[in-house]
Amino acid sequence: MASESGRVEETRARVAEVADGVEGIVGVYAKDLASGAEIAHHADTIFPTASVMKIPILYELYRQVEAGKVDLAARTTLDEAHLVPGSGILQDLEPGLAPTLKDLATLMITISDNVATDLVLDRIGLDALAATLSELGLPRTTIPMTTRALLYSTVGLDAANPAHTHALYGERSRAGVIDWGCRAYADEDNNLTTPREMAALLERIERREGLAAASCAAMLDILKRQKYGDRIPQQLPEGTDVAHKTGSIRGVRNDAGIVYAPAGPYTLSLFAKRLADPVAGVAALARISRIVWEGFVGPIPRTVYGPASERETA
Repeated sequence: MASESGRVEETRARVAEVADGVEGIVGVYAKDLASGAEIAHHADTIFPTASVMKIPILYELYRQVEAGKVDLAARTTLDEAHLVPGSGILQDLEPGLAPTLKDLATLMITISDNVATDLVLDRIGLDALAATLSELGLPRTTIPMTTRALLYSTVGLDAANPAHTHALYGERSRAGVIDWGCRAYADEDNNLTTPREMAALLERIERREGLAAASCAAMLDILKRQKYGDRIPQQLPEGTDVAHKTGSIRGVRNDAGIVYAPAGPYTLSLFAKRLADPVAGVAALARISRIVWEGFVGPIPRTVYGPASERETA
């Protein structure tokens, strides 16, 4: 039987083989929180966060709740000024809805709602978020842009320009306009992180470090309600709890989370940029997640669906 260290080394090699087979750049960082074993591949490379930015936003929200600066029960009445393109459902609902800040945080994570995200950011502030990231010792994790600013930049618009409206964004997006030289795809002055740094933030939450245990438990409860499961959870055993957040923009596919394996949790950050084929990129990330499980936990039995009689004759 291979030693634990040998199994981890074999896993690193398997991860590298899959990652290097992708037409693009793939970064991976995983850490078994019990043993401390690590699997890293381009783990310190900068990647656009896309919607993985919503994990540190959630952290800062609960930090400010603890400090008494914000109230999760406070409500915001939605109107057209709050519209943000991209993922989510709030932009498609009638004005006048008044969700609580807790509702907005939940929508921000579970369905990656961009309206909800920018409303949370309005409450906590980009400057406060930046100060907390620095205090946490995450120097390469930067979030200078709202989701509106980030997405507008992809079609050559400026969120600070009143003439650059939600409707204009829609027109340009439907016309296929894209500015590949914009901030959203850059390796500086952008919403950025590394696989290792995002995993470090998740580890703090899981270990109940920095914030009260109740706050960390509340964040993990929201992260476990994630509705997009095509990356970290996709090939894991059915029923596995994963507290995670995905992120996607053109050519970028990410997922970062905590996997609750039978013997204990491990963190896993999967980041990919400059993907020539995002579908193939997502498939590779799901495959890497399975490989990490097999390295830390063991083989995953084949799942067969259908009535028992059909399985027996298959």
